[in-house]
Amino acid sequence: MSKRIVIAHLPWEGRNYLVHTLFEEESPVELTALCRESETLLGNIYVGRVEKLAPGIRGAFVSFAEQQNCFLDLSRVKEGYLLKKTPGVELRIGDEIVVQIQREAQKTKLPSATAELSLSGSALALYYGKPEIACSGRLGTEQKKRLKELGSRMFPELSGGKLPFGVIFRTASADASEEKIRREYLELSERLARIVQYGTMRSLYSCLYRASDAVPELVKRYAPLVSELVTDDRETYEICREYLINHDFKECLLTRYEDKLTTLAKKENLEHHVKQALDKRVELPSGGFLVIEPTEALTAIDVNSGKQLGGRKKEFLYSVNQEAAREIARQIRLRGISGLILIDFINMPEKEQEERLLSFLQNRVSEDPVPTKVVDMTALHLVELTRKKIRRPLAEQMGRVHE
Repeated sequence: MSKRIVIAHLPWEGRNYLVHTLFEEESPVELTALCRESETLLGNIYVGRVEKLAPGIRGAFVSFAEQQNCFLDLSRVKEGYLLKKTPGVELRIGDEIVVQIQREAQKTKLPSATAELSLSGSALALYYGKPEIACSGRLGTEQKKRLKELGSRMFPELSGGKLPFGVIFRTASADASEEKIRREYLELSERLARIVQYGTMRSLYSCLYRASDAVPELVKRYAPLVSELVTDDRETYEICREYLINHDFKECLLTRYEDKLTTLAKKENLEHHVKQALDKRVELPSGGFLVIEPTEALTAIDVNSGKQLGGRKKEFLYSVNQEAAREIARQIRLRGISGLILIDFINMPEKEQEERLLSFLQNRVSEDPVPTKVVDMTALHLVELTRKKIRRPLAEQMGRVHE
């Protein structure tokens, strides 16, 4: 399957966005829109101050910038991250602590932060904490065994507990060479060491690491797998060029788009793709359609056949539902939908068809790099899905918040 990444400027409703798009066989499957006036905080590392404690939920509210707070889970706070601390074991109001934004603000909720600092590459993720070697849950048993043995041989300082870093082999590490893994480890460990070492010397509200200045997340995740990466943004081009060279990703062709006759967004029809990804209605090839409705608590998806057949056959019902399941898996990934998702498929007369449909849907969502699970079908024949909350959905990135 051919994959390529397009990163292009797109004017939208009076604002300028940098839209990151992953195409698979010329169909967009992931969309991220970064507004230059309000760039994402996700992954940024700050020196913050504890403003309020919430013992009942083992949390604290931490200010990381003027008039900006985040929620910190205290069950995962370690002593080493504290910069200025009052006497005693427990964290107190006024203590200064280094935090990393791990989840953006969602609707009425504050950004979520962690004290377990981490940096990610394409093959590895490093985190400040227990020096151990772990593997992504998506890797197979034999792959995990091989990579852990490789890690013990390549990073003996971790096995010996000499460095306060832990390493996680990501899914892409299965196909990465030892040289690429070694180079990425050195790059990430040096950067993380600088953050930890010099972070204790920085003043309150200092940003120790800005993720938006780093390689775009799509590039880090898919650089080993894509055949082409094209952008019309000069800064993004330079960042990606350096990244591809350093990691020896020769198979990925990087191009800076400079055609003065038409923009890259128009060439790739990005406005159309974004508009479709924001529309509540999604057409299906059979003539059916989906209606996607986000709410405060969950996202509801309704499947409609679009045809009035007096004697509809069970094969027709199943084929429409299967077609809908395939498109739903693409849409929730494309739109960045997360949390609880309820799907109202067309009712089918046989239990065996329902089981086949659930299995088919699980196979489709398993291709999503964000953990997504088909939970079950309720007594009212509603299918429950959950998808891990990582970033704001595309609609919120583009300034569209449901009523």
